[in-house]
Amino acid sequence: MPVLPDLLILDAVRPAAVQGESLPERMAERVPQCVLAPWLAGLPVPGRDLLALLPVLDVNARAFAALRALPQDAGQNAIAALFCADPFLRVRDAVQILRAAGISRVTNFPTIQIIDGAAAHGFESAGLGMRREAEILGEFVRAGFAVTGFAGSAESGALLARQGVGALVLHPGPAMADWRMRTAAARDAAQALRSLRHLTDLPVRLMVPDGYGTELDGAMALADGALRYG
Repeated sequence: MPVLPDLLILDAVRPAAVQGESLPERMAERVPQCVLAPWLAGLPVPGRDLLALLPVLDVNARAFAALRALPQDAGQNAIAALFCADPFLRVRDAVQILRAAGISRVTNFPTIQIIDGAAAHGFESAGLGMRREAEILGEFVRAGFAVTGFAGSAESGALLARQGVGALVLHPGPAMADWRMRTAAARDAAQALRSLRHLTDLPVRLMVPDGYGTELDGAMALADGALRYG
């Protein structure tokens, strides 16, 4: 599998600077591919992986408001980041907004999969967990969108592959303050990447959340590229 270019998660479309030229009419030609998450602007940097899942702001409402305000074709290289476990997300409405913004790519970010333990079981029992994310992404696939799926394990990555996603991002979970917990999470991520090689032939990037350092080097060597906050 060839190494993929790293992707950045950005809170706004940022055209690449071109010396001596003004902003072109077709701005998207100078915008590198990115994951567009406008709701990031409303969150503090520390803990934003988890904060995005809490009712401190309406992630999808902010995303859709920003998409409606995009200049024509400005978002054609963006992957729209949507909270797919949101019980109020209606794919039919989202499709109209995305197409009007010229966006043909989506992903399930933030992902509910970074919550584990009893809380994760509670969300799953209420129909708001990983399986809902997978079902929503499957609806976007059937609507003709190119979908990148965030996965928290090899099993969820395989499930997303069966839904028809075209690429995966393995999320190791938020960085814990204890380096031993970060090391354990990185080790689990490396094992998940090895397992995914046997479960799917999709390209798999590794998410590099805030707070990780060299712990993820081993997992990074197994991935096809990285995704990190810009």
